[in-house]
Amino acid sequence: MKIPKWWEVIVTAMMVGAVAFGSRSGTNRIHTATRPAPATPPRIIALTFDDGPSPAYTPQVLALLSRYHAHATFFVLGSEVTHFPKIARDIVKQGSVLANHGYMHVNYFSVGISGIAKDAARTQALLKKERLPMVPFYRPPFGNSNKALVTYMSQHGYTLTLWSIDTRDWTSPGTPFITRKVLKDAVPGAIVLMHDSGGNRTQTVQALAAILPTLEAQGYRFVTLPQYVKDLKLKEPPKLPLPPPPRPIPPPPSKTGSV
Repeated sequence: MKIPKWWEVIVTAMMVGAVAFGSRSGTNRIHTATRPAPATPPRIIALTFDDGPSPAYTPQVLALLSRYHAHATFFVLGSEVTHFPKIARDIVKQGSVLANHGYMHVNYFSVGISGIAKDAARTQALLKKERLPMVPFYRPPFGNSNKALVTYMSQHGYTLTLWSIDTRDWTSPGTPFITRKVLKDAVPGAIVLMHDSGGNRTQTVQALAAILPTLEAQGYRFVTLPQYVKDLKLKEPPKLPLPPPPRPIPPPPSKTGSV
């Protein structure tokens, strides 16, 4: 059986409606799509960068984004924003957005929901103090999460965000590997995981310099997560990327036979 492409999953999910787990008030409610899904999904990709900001690499990333009229979502660590608030402001000035990656890159499976809540709240308070706007998306360090965390974060106003393309750039796999990975797996609605801090990110910057013009030439736009949700007509999803719908059960074979 043919497995649907990732963007087909998005379109299917929009057609049957999206379930949201509430707003900042924590009140659960269900949303259904009010407009039909587009015949073809928009050619958008959400680039995301974790662990920054970094004085060495974030400015290089921003320069490349600006060159190609692209924007991204930066999941910043509060501990880094404390040291480099000006670079965080530069992210916003460029037209990209700041999202929450916690303060100290804690492991959910070690600290639990209460530990994650305190860590994320610390970053939220810091950005508010610095008068830096933060969009309501949260990425758990290491991608560690489960249904309980998704529900908790949604009840507190966050969409828990993972990815559909993992470049594994944190392992320094080489610029060609990062570049090929993104170009090979790029589809409308993809969410790309990269890093602009936490180590030497020269390979990431070099790969980005090849990825942006190549995908731009294919008609892709690079959007922030708020714009991504808007363009795909999603209604407050508790988690991104959206999970695939259940695979249909094939009908039993005909007993009469056919030729």
